[in-house]
Amino acid sequence: MPRLRSLVMGSLFLHAASLVLAAPAEEPISVTADSGRFEQDAGTGLYRGDVELLQGQRKMLAEEMRLFTRNGELVRVEASGNPVRLSEGKTLSAHANNLVYDIKGRRLVLTGNAFIEHQGNTFEGAKVEYSLDSKRVDASSKGDQRVRLVIPAENQVPGNQPDQNDEADAPATETESQ
Repeated sequence: MPRLRSLVMGSLFLHAASLVLAAPAEEPISVTADSGRFEQDAGTGLYRGDVELLQGQRKMLAEEMRLFTRNGELVRVEASGNPVRLSEGKTLSAHANNLVYDIKGRRLVLTGNAFIEHQGNTFEGAKVEYSLDSKRVDASSKGDQRVRLVIPAENQVPGNQPDQNDEADAPATETESQ
């Protein structure tokens, strides 16, 4: 019975939130979980157990997810799991222990064994930041864990990369040690 109540409560929040979440360039965001709680006055939601966030072709899976709203609009998602998984169609796949999704800034920050695969290129590090608009990747190391970039041989041949509707063939990267 508590699970049903949580699902109904989460559904009510998501229905109300979906009315204000959809920006002209984005799809509505929906979240499902085993349990959920939304505190309207605080503008926060906490969802636990097989949490799934969907937005168009973007899919995020986690054990726990926190949603933050401002003026009735979802602005940030924080997810944790073992690991958190994110995919966007066939062009982007990522996983890490923790993931923060800044919706307005359209930016992902992955920490703890962070890994992103974009168009066959892979980026790994203790922390990986990814811009959904510019496709820029910033990776940093920590302790003995170094930053790693792998570009498959087929992606090194001009004209051999997947078509991304006039997007750059590969994201820009910047690496740093901390």
